[in-house]
Amino acid sequence: MYLMKTKPDKVNNPVYYIYLVLIMSIGWIGLFIVKLRDSFVEGGGEVDRAVISYVSGIRNEYLNKIFVIISRSGDTVVAIILTLLIVIFLFKVQKKREAKFYAINIFVIAALSQGLKYLSKRPRPVGQWLVDISGYTNVGGYSFPSGHSTISMAGALVVIYFILDNFRNRILAHILSIIIFVYAALVGISRVYVGVHYFSDVIGAWAIASLWVLIILIVFRRESKRKDYSYLR
Repeated sequence: MYLMKTKPDKVNNPVYYIYLVLIMSIGWIGLFIVKLRDSFVEGGGEVDRAVISYVSGIRNEYLNKIFVIISRSGDTVVAIILTLLIVIFLFKVQKKREAKFYAINIFVIAALSQGLKYLSKRPRPVGQWLVDISGYTNVGGYSFPSGHSTISMAGALVVIYFILDNFRNRILAHILSIIIFVYAALVGISRVYVGVHYFSDVIGAWAIASLWVLIILIVFRRESKRKDYSYLR
C-alpha cells in the first residue's frame, strides 16, 4: 500500500459511477412512488404488511443472531467510529479534500434523516422487536426514513466512489465496492428483519441517500482539481 501521483485517466475517472447512482436513485424513487405510495396509512401499506408477514415467517434463532449483529453495526456509536476511522485514513494518505467531503456527507445526511423523521412522525411497526430501541425518544423514535439505512448507504456510496477513483487495481476496486454495497444493503434489510422499520422506510432511506450522494458527487467533481493522488495499487 503506498501513495502514488498519477495523471488522471479514463480508468480512474469513474463517470460511469455517477450514472449508476443516478439510475439507482430513479429506481428506488420509482419503486417508492409506484409500489409504496400507500405506505403511510396506519399499520403500513400492502407491500409493507406483506414484507412483515414474510419476515415473521422466516425468523429463526440463527438468522436472528446474524441480523441483530448487522443491525447493531449501523448504530450511532459504530457509525461515528467508522466515520472517524475513514476520515483519519483519508488524511493519512493525503486525501484531505476527500476526508472533509466524507465527514460533511455523513453529518448532512444524518441531520437530513433526523429532520425527515420529525416531519413524517411515522410510528414504528407494531410487533416483536429483536433489538432494544426503548432508549430512543422523540425524533429517534420515529420510523421514516430509516436512519441506519440512510447513513450506511450514503457512506457506502461515497466510499465506493473514492475506491473506484483511486485504486489502480481495478479487480480489487470492484470486489471491495460490491462488498461495501452489499453490507450497506444488509444494514437496511436487517432493520426490517428485526422489526423496527417498515420496508418502505428502508426504500425511502435508500432513495434519499442515493439522491443526496448523486448531488454531492456532481458538486465534488466540478469543484475538484484533478491533480490528486491515486493510491493502493
